[in-house]
Amino acid sequence: DNPALVDLNLHIQTGEKLAILGKTGSGKSTLLQLLVRNYDANQGEILFAGNRIQAYSESSLRQQFCFLTQRVHVFSDTLRNNLQLATHAPLSDEKMVAVLQQVGLEKLVNQEQGLDLWLGDGGRLGLARVLLNDAPILLLDEPTEGLDRETERNILQAILAHSVGKTLIMVTHRLTAIEQFDQLVVIDNSRLIEQGSYSELINKENGFFKQLTQRI
Repeated sequence: DNPALVDLNLHIQTGEKLAILGKTGSGKSTLLQLLVRNYDANQGEILFAGNRIQAYSESSLRQQFCFLTQRVHVFSDTLRNNLQLATHAPLSDEKMVAVLQQVGLEKLVNQEQGLDLWLGDGGRLGLARVLLNDAPILLLDEPTEGLDRETERNILQAILAHSVGKTLIMVTHRLTAIEQFDQLVVIDNSRLIEQGSYSELINKENGFFKQLTQRI
């Protein structure tokens, strides 16, 4: 009775950097959930490399994605083991420490226990896992929510550097570094209302995105 997304037509090229903008509840996060088949669309279809997404096994499909949701799970275990969840490949301590520094969590490894620090709950470990994961498609849902502007810009630069040669699809309602994405998609009230590059949308007279930037 209340569709999450309506008449959405979207084509994403391999290696493209796509930002999905819109208000809370507009349907942005649902799109990411559809791509990893946490939901199945009850109308229309999603094609992945030219094939219907249902043609792929769940395990093979999930291997193509690194999916950071708004709720990051941190296990009651060591910092090292929480980071190793990013990938099946063994990770060196040096690489883990370098990524923690990138996301502003160097204070964790500066403690006496280092990577053996026991965690009962978490912070920015989800972002660290993204930077340690080598999947070809990154799906990020509000990855910088709650961060100050300077930290947000530094982390976005790290994400964009990590995603060179990868496909990046990021849901956000913030505009930091938005001009560095290849394509912006604006969703409002479950519908795609604008789509184009930053320069196209910022110069669109009376456009939704242009009005959004002026308000902010």
